[in-house]
Amino acid sequence: MFNIENKKQFAIILLAVGLGLFAAFLTSQYIKNSITEQTKTFAQSYVQSNMEKEQQLQQQIEMLRAQMAQEIQRVAQEAAQQAAAQQAQQQVVTKTEEKEVRQEAFSVRMPKGKRALTVLIDSLSAVGGLIKAGDLVDIIAHLKVPDITKDKDREIVKVDDVTTILFQKILVLSVNTNFDDMTPPDYVQQQQAGRLNITLALEPEAAALLTFAQKNGQLQFTLRAPDEKETGVFKVASWQALSDFVLEHQGTRLKVPRDKINTATPVVTTEIEKEPEPVIKIFKSGQAVQ
Repeated sequence: MFNIENKKQFAIILLAVGLGLFAAFLTSQYIKNSITEQTKTFAQSYVQSNMEKEQQLQQQIEMLRAQMAQEIQRVAQEAAQQAAAQQAQQQVVTKTEEKEVRQEAFSVRMPKGKRALTVLIDSLSAVGGLIKAGDLVDIIAHLKVPDITKDKDREIVKVDDVTTILFQKILVLSVNTNFDDMTPPDYVQQQQAGRLNITLALEPEAAALLTFAQKNGQLQFTLRAPDEKETGVFKVASWQALSDFVLEHQGTRLKVPRDKINTATPVVTTEIEKEPEPVIKIFKSGQAVQ
């Protein structure tokens, strides 16, 4: 049997063991609570840090959006200003061009001493439509020349066909409404057109003669080279002239009918003999007094 002393020692041991177990329990609870608190603190710190970073990122995004909006607005304003400036410049250019067009009347293109005359001619006779403002042309006329002869008390009118070069080195001012020699002409349209209005620069007398020739015949143009300035004197086209030309250049003699030899020769006007003026003579004793 345990004595009292032993019981006391055993009780002390049990008490010590119990206290140790309690101390261990308290220690474990403290550690657990500490870990939990540290975990919460770390988690809160992590969440707080992430929130701050997210807020900073959001602020940066907002700043970038604001900067982009400002940049877009600035670019839009610059584009609007440039468009307004271009429109204003275009208006100035348009007004200037209109002013120049108004100032550049057709008459300012006229050479000094010349007159503008428009002739209506078929495109085939106008070098097949291959003609433009600024070209130089020679004008051929196919005329109906009357030859009037008298047989007793009646007049016999015979018409001769005459082909001759009327004018040389004539300046073309315009073809239809195109009088700009720097604008490429529409040759296809001109060739397809039946007739062309061609305006020429002529001396006043030549303008009148060309009008008369067109009224009494047909006109045809031949195109000159731009650098060809020379003119010449040519025979009137006739059977005799053709025969002489072929004989001279080809060595072939054409047999021309006698009734055609003098055909198509220019009509030469002769001076009309003036009737003698009346003279009063005084006679005395049968003799004329001087």
